[in-house]
Amino acid sequence: MSKTNIAEQTAAPVVSEAPTVIERWERDFSQTKTEGVTYDYIIVGSGSAGAVMANRLSEQRDKRVLLVEAGCVDTHSDIHMPAACGNLQRIDIDWQYKTTPQLYSHFVCMNQQSNWPRGKVLGGCSSINYMQYVRCDPHDYDNWQLPQWSYEEMLKYFKKLERADPNTIQRNEKFRNHDDDKGMMDVTLFQEANPINRMFIEAMEKNGFHETQDYNAEESLNKCVSISQVSTKEGKRWSTASGYLLKAAKRENLDILVDAHTSRVEFDENKQVTGVIVKRSSSLDKEEFIKGKEVILSAGAVGSPHILLLSGVGPRDELQKHDIPVIVDLPGVGKNLQDHVFTLMIFLTSIPTLSPSDVTPENLATWSKQGKGPLTSCVSETLAWDQFNDEANVPNLQVHILPITTDCELFKNFNFKPEVYENYYKPYVSDGSQWSVFYFPTLLHPKSKGEITLASRDPLAHPIIDPHYLEDKEDVRILIEGCKQAEKLCQTEPLKGKLRSLAKEMNGNESIENEDQFWESFVRKYTLTLYHPIGTCKMGIEEDPMTVVTPDTRVKGVRGLRVVDGSIMPTLVSGNTNIPIVAMAERAADLIKNNA
Repeated sequence: MSKTNIAEQTAAPVVSEAPTVIERWERDFSQTKTEGVTYDYIIVGSGSAGAVMANRLSEQRDKRVLLVEAGCVDTHSDIHMPAACGNLQRIDIDWQYKTTPQLYSHFVCMNQQSNWPRGKVLGGCSSINYMQYVRCDPHDYDNWQLPQWSYEEMLKYFKKLERADPNTIQRNEKFRNHDDDKGMMDVTLFQEANPINRMFIEAMEKNGFHETQDYNAEESLNKCVSISQVSTKEGKRWSTASGYLLKAAKRENLDILVDAHTSRVEFDENKQVTGVIVKRSSSLDKEEFIKGKEVILSAGAVGSPHILLLSGVGPRDELQKHDIPVIVDLPGVGKNLQDHVFTLMIFLTSIPTLSPSDVTPENLATWSKQGKGPLTSCVSETLAWDQFNDEANVPNLQVHILPITTDCELFKNFNFKPEVYENYYKPYVSDGSQWSVFYFPTLLHPKSKGEITLASRDPLAHPIIDPHYLEDKEDVRILIEGCKQAEKLCQTEPLKGKLRSLAKEMNGNESIENEDQFWESFVRKYTLTLYHPIGTCKMGIEEDPMTVVTPDTRVKGVRGLRVVDGSIMPTLVSGNTNIPIVAMAERAADLIKNNA
């Protein structure tokens, strides 16, 4: 889809009729007054976890809760249109992080860097992601070896958080919740999938996959394939801001402060939290102290370790290098960085796929008034899982199938050099006679791990992000297998003759005799982030020196400080991370309420 705001493109009057893109909030949260208030809980970050925490903790009417968000409210029109999700990167609601130049990957990206979009808006990444609703594999949680976070425990919260659409998702008392009065996050099976998705599913079934009726009710995801389940309601994105904040924001004991950057957490001489220091966007040169009894960092896998380091909680040598007083020496802060990566494969087809030409006044009206039509597409319309390691009990490859034909803006999201689009894609689709399908073989459990460190002690300076992508050759091997599998699928009926791979052109027509060498060259050029960083405030047992938070989500060595977000995951789960993080926040809220 084009970068330009959809509402500005063709039909602003039509889009403005949609109730989800006009006044959502009754208060101006940028003007929230905090002076003279001592909060029971200050939650930093309003994303997949923070919005949940704000809602659940403010259910206790005798507790005063503050939710602090560095970004703005979620009224940007493209947030709410699923097909416009690609427009939400590289703009003001995105933190617009970049990694360091990568040594082993990103060979066709500018400066060999990866863009790292993270949500800077109410709802966080749940407001800018591709809306995939995936619980991941049950074994993922048992593999953490933390009894409080086993799949048996997590299943309670997966059921608690959801409202499954009974018209598209089978009733299953053991695994699913269809109760309209209880769940917060709507989920439905995508109903307007491009016909080419069905062709992929049939080809996959001929190659050992099985179509599941509900991958979120499977005991193992291995070899499953299905049309995507998505976090939408009536054709609109359903973020944690929609699910958890819209109603909770009316509570008198919940304050929300937006456009306020949290600089650090403050402690007394006993290492007890006393509050946070923030800088409002309207006065960045001024620090404001907000008093709180307990602080919960839900700023994500980048933001939470960054704030901890700025607060004096982290590896001693890292803190001393930046003249930050050491509150507690925690060597695990910022380490253990893991992320899902995919290799971009592009296939040409004569079958029309979602493209900028679908943004018409008629389609906009159908979307805004009926919640139907091509603009309800979550872009990634089919998911599948596979395993290329017989020793593992979880899949190590996920497949995303995106029937889209795009313009140069999506390639800018990928940070590719301009010639990638100009030479290898544009010539084939520019005249409108051909369309494309993007195919993402995705590495689920990378052996390569990175770190987040400080660039300076300035809280407004982005930290240094070095994921060490593809440093381990086993990661490359699995992606190579995924690429070869994609080529095989496209030679399988009913896809045979319907798709043409651009891999040779994209690889510069390299004449490498060995097939694996060809694909290794391709993988190291075209492998990119799938936007799922985790692990930088690892949760683990107290005795592990790299543990940052204990299983009750408390930060080791200090009092009154917790972290609840994807950064506490010890290892990656086997799929998209948004819904697992929501479930973790639901679990953490109960732990906090029960004084764990």
